[in-house]
Amino acid sequence: MTRFIHRSLKQQVTNRGFTIVELIMVVVVIAILAAIVIVGYNGSQRRAMDGQVQQTISDARKSLQVYYAFNNNYPPNIANTEYAPPLTVAVVLYTDAPQLPIYSGLSTNQNAQLFLNACNGFMPIVDNGTTYNTSCVYNGNNEHIKGTQSSNVVIHGPIINESDFVLTCGGACTAAQNNIISTFKAQGGSFPVTVPKKGSTLPSPTSLATTGPASDYCLEGRAPQFSDVIYHATPD
Repeated sequence: MTRFIHRSLKQQVTNRGFTIVELIMVVVVIAILAAIVIVGYNGSQRRAMDGQVQQTISDARKSLQVYYAFNNNYPPNIANTEYAPPLTVAVVLYTDAPQLPIYSGLSTNQNAQLFLNACNGFMPIVDNGTTYNTSCVYNGNNEHIKGTQSSNVVIHGPIINESDFVLTCGGACTAAQNNIISTFKAQGGSFPVTVPKKGSTLPSPTSLATTGPASDYCLEGRAPQFSDVIYHATPD
């Protein structure tokens, strides 16, 4: 009887199953194997995306070359060409095209500051080697368009309407005058302008408008799911 009990106890010990330590070891081994599989999969995915991004940049660059051949400048974005990049690649085109900041909700003083900035943006006014007006400033209740000899202009304020802003040195000044007014309006400014008592800081622009052709670019392509897969291309 004693032998039978002893044998039964040995059987129970032998058939008890996995211990906690053994189970942990099994889980660890499975996790390691899974990690190896995932790393291998990610590696192959990364290599595939790397090749796709390179090919996308190459194709986009060719489309820009074709665009330049017909237009003698580069477009503001890749969508203006006939090339459509794959949805899995993020493509951004950076150019040297001039951009104009657009503002909204300007205060009276900020509106006046924007007008002064637009005015100085077209200074100095030079025609056939002769310099006429050189800078725009507020002085008291007036705006002074400083210049040489008879080209010096005082725009009387403190309220300046669009019809009040007239430059008098001839064709070059008329062109500058029109450019100043149109740029001021395009940026979100409005007449009448109230001459401020002090300068004001402009707010951050709400948007940027492309105002001219581009002669150079930098093309960027990246794989969104792999931050280190990124390529750039230039015209050269």
